[in-house]
Amino acid sequence: MKKVITIIIVVLVVLGLGYYLFRISPRQDQAASAGYNSLVTANANIAAIAAPPDFNPSADHYMGNPKAKNVFIEYGDMQCPYCAEANPMLTQISGQFPDTVFVFRYFPLLQHQNTVEASLAAEAAGAQGKFWEMHDLIFQKQGDWENLSDPLDTFAQYAQQVGVGDINQFKSDITGHKYLAPLQKGEDESYSLKLQGTPTYFFNGHNLPIQNNETIDSLKQQASQYLNK
Repeated sequence: MKKVITIIIVVLVVLGLGYYLFRISPRQDQAASAGYNSLVTANANIAAIAAPPDFNPSADHYMGNPKAKNVFIEYGDMQCPYCAEANPMLTQISGQFPDTVFVFRYFPLLQHQNTVEASLAAEAAGAQGKFWEMHDLIFQKQGDWENLSDPLDTFAQYAQQVGVGDINQFKSDITGHKYLAPLQKGEDESYSLKLQGTPTYFFNGHNLPIQNNETIDSLKQQASQYLNK
């Protein structure tokens, strides 16, 4: 009888873990693949921190009022399917949450072969004033570029679609790794926070657990206990 109970408990634990991982892309501590991903260093031994660094309007990508009383931070990966799925909901946060600014920070999962190049593409578009448009389109079209050996020309097409003015500069910024620093910063923060996968959410410094079938209303309800009024 005890053996049967033990087996049942083990099965339930495994099923519970699988349910959780279904909603996030798990971090895998492994060497980065060749190419762009090798430019970002995953440092598992970096000093731990309890909460994300403060929102910095001059450095962070954000939507909404930079002086808002509440800060919602997503750590995301541009090739994470769950980040792509959640993105239409998350872009509503600054309008749907009370007095809240939405912040996106990178957590590139280096097992995803094109995540760094996709992030560099978003940054290169951002340098020409089109970060959010490019960010959203890259997520929307994720299935079209995620398995390409080099999606540079595809990203250049996206950049044209969203109105990036100088495509040659855009491509040069990617191939020259000009905006690598925000990616490494996000990677370091993610390891300092001991994040286990993407997306990961923080509201006013408090981690919000991922839930299945999440909606903007259920996310708002979760965050309400930490609201600054």
